Amino acid sequence: MTGKPRKLGTVGSAFPSSSFDDVGTAYGLTPRQTALLAALIEYGGVREAADGLGISYTSARNGVVALKDKFGVSTVPMLIAMVLEFKAGAHEPVRHDLFSLTDRQFAIAHDVGTLRSREEIAERLAISPSVVDAELKEINLVLGTQSAGQIARVVASAGLGVPGVETIAAMERHTEHTMPAGILHVSGRTIGYSDYGPADGKPVVVLHSAITSRAPPTRLVGELRARGYRPITIDRPGYGDTDAGPKRSDPFVQAAHDLKALCDELGFATIDVVARGPGMATMRLHQLHSRLIRRAVLVNPTPAYAFTSGATGPLGAVKRAYARRPWAIGALLAVIAKRQTPASFYSGALRAFRDSPPDEALARNDPRFAADYIRAVRGFQQGRIAGYVAEQVAWVSGYDVTAMPGMTDWRIVQGGSSMLRSPEDALDYWRVKLPDTPIRWVAEAGQMLAYSHPHLVVDALD
Repeated sequence: MTGKPRKLGTVGSAFPSSSFDDVGTAYGLTPRQTALLAALIEYGGVREAADGLGISYTSARNGVVALKDKFGVSTVPMLIAMVLEFKAGAHEPVRHDLFSLTDRQFAIAHDVGTLRSREEIAERLAISPSVVDAELKEINLVLGTQSAGQIARVVASAGLGVPGVETIAAMERHTEHTMPAGILHVSGRTIGYSDYGPADGKPVVVLHSAITSRAPPTRLVGELRARGYRPITIDRPGYGDTDAGPKRSDPFVQAAHDLKALCDELGFATIDVVARGPGMATMRLHQLHSRLIRRAVLVNPTPAYAFTSGATGPLGAVKRAYARRPWAIGALLAVIAKRQTPASFYSGALRAFRDSPPDEALARNDPRFAADYIRAVRGFQQGRIAGYVAEQVAWVSGYDVTAMPGMTDWRIVQGGSSMLRSPEDALDYWRVKLPDTPIRWVAEAGQMLAYSHPHLVVDALD
């Protein structure tokens, strides 16, 4: 071959080689592998890609073998098709790779998720029903599920489109809540917060969970105000209206500094804290700014990942998939966020809540909870996922905090049911990390305890 190889105009012009960094990040490629992938797409063949990069054909061929293994495909056309699908926005390959399914298994799981029967799946894929059964056994093994119904729920939690229920009409009856919008600018970054007053109330900061932003449970705000508190909420870095902070292995360091800056701005020497999940973030805040927190109530605090082995259902499967491939979390979440509407997001929550009867009952029967929850995940739906991704990557990678004995003014309030983990296993972790902190067990409550039992949360604070 003489001269520079000819580019494939339609592909090359649509996707210049510099635009493949997101693919490389999503699939854990080295810079050299990313460059080879870009050249392969650009020129359309292995030999041409080698010439374009100025490397030997043998090096390019060996590199393509490694790429096919990374993407789980057997041919160069399949590799190219998968990458172009990713670039076009479908992103199915990310979820395929995240869950470690073969092409056929992924197709079967998707069809189960869209409520097709075994016979319909077999006919669509031109295979026998017995093959479908065999593949379902393998899918159950990979996903940690035990039935087609559970597969459907895992698929739904990953945003693959199980038909949902419409909840918007019910939620519209509870839109009277207006979230106060506060903005603080610190060192070139924007920090979003809300101050619910009154000005003479005792300041209490309500920290949001991993999946939500600062919009709080409105009943909790009302209960706090009724007992003389001044609720404040703040978006952690990369959530809601708060800019992401510098990349670091500890995602809660910047969050702690942001909250301290807000307290300085508002004139608070000390605060109380209600943490709806982020117990480790609260501990890091105390470790970095030890005089700031007076009392803290940790509501269903999230333990280290090693203590979540009891996680069941669709959310448990997603968490295990995160742990296997933390580098794919960002790409997966970008896809899910892009596909969600308020109704479909809440529909997915309903399916996940089936593993926690108190939470399912709350979600199905309380439109005010629905309105609060959808408001709290609005930033996620709008693609504000950087904070969630940073925290989840750290969590599944083994993030932990050092124990803090002597915290007798703190409280843990734990619901007896959860779709995320075994509550008993979670308390085993927290008894080690906060050995002197009293624990209240609320058998009839679930993961959404702050929404369903706000009076118990404030009781623990008083």
